[in-house]
Amino acid sequence: MKTITTYEELIQDLIDNKITMVNPNEFNTILNNYESISKVEGDIVECGCWRGGFSIFLSYVFQDKNIWVSDSFQGFQPLKGAKHQYGKERHTPQFTHNAIGPLAISLEEVKSHFEHYGLEDQNRIKFLKGFVKDTLPTSGIEKIALLRVDVDAYSATLEVLEELYDKVQPGGYIVFDDSCLYEALDAIKHFFKEKNIPEFILHPVTNEKLNLYKTHTADDSGFPAGCYIIK
Repeated sequence: MKTITTYEELIQDLIDNKITMVNPNEFNTILNNYESISKVEGDIVECGCWRGGFSIFLSYVFQDKNIWVSDSFQGFQPLKGAKHQYGKERHTPQFTHNAIGPLAISLEEVKSHFEHYGLEDQNRIKFLKGFVKDTLPTSGIEKIALLRVDVDAYSATLEVLEELYDKVQPGGYIVFDDSCLYEALDAIKHFFKEKNIPEFILHPVTNEKLNLYKTHTADDSGFPAGCYIIK
């Protein structure tokens, strides 16, 4: 079992050992807003966990809350099985690897990483295996303090928001790891317009309001990764 003494040490260890692909700014977003998030009633939910690194971090930070770890554990869903069709989708079952390695990581491997960091056999940590459109409707999730969306694809992003947005409590946070991807940003725009939500998201470092219909960075969506909203 790995002995961790500080959050900074944990973050660096997760990055160095390729247990996460998340950039340090996104970890800091959580730490900087910990006080606010911890006061909100509800659970911590991550949809899309890869090797489990960010969920491990969240489990350390929010030790008095339930942690939901949702992933297909088999890569991206077939487009024909998606709830919403999107002609520019890049995230298909044929997209199996990136520069860091395979994208489909088994539930058994993810659980082994939790065990490595001393988080095995904790009833508050709950794993949801399957595509979000199939697992979230019957998950038992009732109230959410923090929702982290990292499912990459257009339909999956919309599916998460459609199922879980209303469960995020007032003052709760929704973090979009994939705000740097045009697929995810288009899904966010669609959902915000449909729900009449103010059409901006917050910068993960500066907390500046970013208009959804302007370009702010060189990322392919025009936004940095890890933008968020406060409900």
